[in-house]
Amino acid sequence: MSPKLKLISFDAWNTLLRLDLITESIAAGIGSLLNIDSRSVCRKMIETYEELRRKWLLGELEEQSILRIAQAALADNLDTSPDLISRGVARGAAMLDPRKVVYPEVREVLENLSDRFCLVVISNVFYWPGSYTRLILEKAGLAGFFKAQLYADEVGLSKPDKRIFIKASLLCGIDPEYSIHVGDSLAEDIGGALSAGMKAAYLRRGSGRFQVMRELGLALISDLTQLERAIELLSEEQI
Repeated sequence: MSPKLKLISFDAWNTLLRLDLITESIAAGIGSLLNIDSRSVCRKMIETYEELRRKWLLGELEEQSILRIAQAALADNLDTSPDLISRGVARGAAMLDPRKVVYPEVREVLENLSDRFCLVVISNVFYWPGSYTRLILEKAGLAGFFKAQLYADEVGLSKPDKRIFIKASLLCGIDPEYSIHVGDSLAEDIGGALSAGMKAAYLRRGSGRFQVMRELGLALISDLTQLERAIELLSEEQI
């Protein structure tokens, strides 16, 4: 019999919240301080992320310093100061409407799951601190669904490090074997969760895919409304 799942952890951005909207808002905040077009800032944000991502995934960057490193690298690419980047990020985050950044199905899904599962958030950070994501979830009325929120800059660990997933399970008093993580990144979310002994649901929005591979402890879903069914199938007895 497959273990009955008791804990669900969620990636934040591109899973619960729209990454494109906060990226655009932060680009606008930085652009307004530099008097340059926000689309140019957005391109630089993407370029800087791609430059640092490989080192990040290989563990070549200090977890506690990723936010500072990312903002400093973006400042170099925009020929400005890290302090101005930090101000622009704060300005952009403040301009964001938390009601619009939440994917449409999220609230109903969390309401349906929260009575039967321990729910947590596990999120990496890059240009903005975890405290900003925490505030957005609070303003959107979603924070109360989660027993814990783990952000890389706060706990000193980033996905795909299995320790951040295990830490989430321990906070809820639930073994990783009885846990499933949901996210949109194969390396950070799926690889990290499976390495921690959890099940995983790979979210590919708009793909139209739904598939459950019990032998791998893995589900493919195209939106969060499919998650409950995926959990049921992953928990079924295998013959």
